[in-house]
Amino acid sequence: MVELDPETGKAVPGAAVHHLATRPDAPYAVEGASILHHGRYYYCSASVTGPYTDSEGRSMLDGGGDLLLASHGRYVGPGGESTSRAHGKTWLAYHYYDANDDGTPKLGLDELRWRAGWPVFK
Repeated sequence: MVELDPETGKAVPGAAVHHLATRPDAPYAVEGASILHHGRYYYCSASVTGPYTDSEGRSMLDGGGDLLLASHGRYVGPGGESTSRAHGKTWLAYHYYDANDDGTPKLGLDELRWRAGWPVFK
């Protein structure tokens, strides 16, 4: 994470870089990473710059993480999640490959719910 200049959209010169999460396998990148603010938390941290943990307290920099959405039925390879709020609800947007349509990529949009203080899908 790095602070952006609202005028240019570029990183603020000299801004600190905050590492938030990684994957345990190469290339270590986290696809479509975004931060969800809900209540007093940035999921999953009390501070926007971290440290971030999963629901069991494992660091997101040391292989922690909770599976939010997996392949199921016709929905294959969901990913690239992002969230937005509308009408008092949190919505999860994601892409997937439709197994019932020769693997055609499609957009999914579903309500994100909360259980025991953690985001859950359905």
